[in-house]
Amino acid sequence: MASEDNDYSKLEELSESDFEIVDGQPDIQGWDVRDSDNNKIGEVDELLFNPQSRKVRYVILHMENNDIDLEDGRVLIPIGVAELHEEEDNVIIPDITKAQILALPIYERGREINTDTEAQIRNVFVSPEANVMLGTDFYDHDHFSETKFYGKRRQPGADNEVSKSYLDEPE
Repeated sequence: MASEDNDYSKLEELSESDFEIVDGQPDIQGWDVRDSDNNKIGEVDELLFNPQSRKVRYVILHMENNDIDLEDGRVLIPIGVAELHEEEDNVIIPDITKAQILALPIYERGREINTDTEAQIRNVFVSPEANVMLGTDFYDHDHFSETKFYGKRRQPGADNEVSKSYLDEPE
């Protein structure tokens, strides 16, 4: 049986929720998303997160105005696949290829994310033979590591609790 954190129907878009980014952490919505060669592949349209665990699971990448001739549309990028540029306000997806982006399912606002969708996304970044299920939790993998994503831009003195959840309830 799947853990409660693995309940796909609980994933929400940040802007449609009562949550916000914790003070001191970068709000990446609107930032350019670039590949390792600095080609723009789109921009961060939204974050998809689980309000129960308060963890971001996906960056919603809007591919308009890109440098690699992708059609306009939105796709989900697991948060741990991307990383923040150390100094510039860019999100980097190291070693991603145009073929990988084209293999991702198109995301539509309000679309329910199910096990098939997540498996399709996972298989774009990891060979199907790889054992990505480290524990009973689907998200127990580097592809969903917020610590890895925010690592270089994390605020000095941030404790482990903050590194696990970058969302905070509004006042």
